[in-house]
Amino acid sequence: MPNPLKNLFQTLPPEAFRDLKVRLLLLFIFGGSVALAWWSIDRLPVWEKKLVLENTKIAEVEGEILQLELRWNPQEAEQIAARLKQSQDQLMSGNDEVLAWQANLKRRADQFTLSVNAGVTKTQDCPLPGKRFSIYSETVDVGAITPGVRTNSPYLRLLNFTQILTSQKKRVDLVEMTASGNSNSVSEAHLGLQLWSLEDSP
Repeated sequence: MPNPLKNLFQTLPPEAFRDLKVRLLLLFIFGGSVALAWWSIDRLPVWEKKLVLENTKIAEVEGEILQLELRWNPQEAEQIAARLKQSQDQLMSGNDEVLAWQANLKRRADQFTLSVNAGVTKTQDCPLPGKRFSIYSETVDVGAITPGVRTNSPYLRLLNFTQILTSQKKRVDLVEMTASGNSNSVSEAHLGLQLWSLEDSP
């Protein structure tokens, strides 16, 4: 049985066949355009949500910056800088300064026999960039606390000595103290000290 479509295409003039191909091509382009438009419309709410989210984040950051600018107080900043410098001045600057402190301590203890023994050195993180705290543990053994010709009792002289230790410009913490002797007198004492140093991180 002959194919009627084949006969139809054979009877069509070439101009009609060319027009049919152009119309099919235009129909295909139109269909693609409609599909692309539908795909874009379908994805539009997702992009709108992302845009709104990004705008919200930007607004929050701008609000935080504004709050920081409003809270900025030059006088308070100067006070903080002064306190920071004062705190740094109270800290030693390394092992060399700790050794110098030990030598100075022995010179000032002319009324006692004194020995200084280094202990464990601990380190601690510092919020300043490139810096760390070093905490030097020292044990000071005080002996030969005899009254002699002095008017102050050995007990009072030991208390004055510990007060001088902890009231220096550099930070020295008295963490332990033991003393032994007779009634109203002290013959020897052991002091546990910690010296704080601000050093460069290795």
